[in-house]
Amino acid sequence: MEKVKPLKQIVSRTGGKRLLKNRIIDNIPPHEVYVEPFVGSGAVFFGRKLRAAVEVVNDLDKDIYHIFKDSQAVGDKIKDKTFIPSRLVRQTKFRNPLERLYRNIYISRNSFGGSRRSYIGDKSAAGPKYQKGIIDKWQNSQYKDRLKGVKIYNQDFKKVLKRWDSPESFFYLDPPYSRAEKNKDYVEVGVTINEVYDAVKDLKGKFILSYDDVPEARKIFKDFNIKKVSTSYADGRGGTKMAVCELLISNYPLKIDGGKCKKS
Repeated sequence: MEKVKPLKQIVSRTGGKRLLKNRIIDNIPPHEVYVEPFVGSGAVFFGRKLRAAVEVVNDLDKDIYHIFKDSQAVGDKIKDKTFIPSRLVRQTKFRNPLERLYRNIYISRNSFGGSRRSYIGDKSAAGPKYQKGIIDKWQNSQYKDRLKGVKIYNQDFKKVLKRWDSPESFFYLDPPYSRAEKNKDYVEVGVTINEVYDAVKDLKGKFILSYDDVPEARKIFKDFNIKKVSTSYADGRGGTKMAVCELLISNYPLKIDGGKCKKS
């Protein structure tokens, strides 16, 4: 394992693990292969202080996939770019990966929950202060360097689990929660907790699964370790936070402070 500098999540997402990541990271066991089949904002991935020998991230959302892939390829060049909102908002065709990265980052910063689907207009978004905030985040090639050698996929999560499962593997799974069926901002709304259970129940490696605290999840994972933890959500632009309780489910014991949630 190689020591690395923890970074902030690459984009914001509703339900992201920014406030819960450290409790998750503190409970990750030794491993040689690190895998996130639903990487999303990458809060846990980037928040770690150790780089595994093999690292794998995956997301079925093509925009998320491209943000990671393009940051890996050309993230160091973003500091030279000027953002033009009127052109970027509805752009779907790109001349190169750098142009696509600009668009996806801009829309992530100006959409509800970082979804890049429900756009929030902002006349000041193209100003120098806004642009400096984006440029600073990518300065010194930090995301490009951190993603060096990382395997980045846009595949069904079950395929990724099967390919990378081994006794030396660790999986962190943050699939769409039960309420995602009512939220069009999620790409993988067809992923059910039953499907996730079937995919992880016989894994050779260790895993931690995040999910909302619903009876169905507790019932189906009754033979696994379940911890109830407190966290909060906010929209991608720093909106009002909402306190929630979630479940962390694992196939090995966890030592986690549940916060304000009652122990389960």
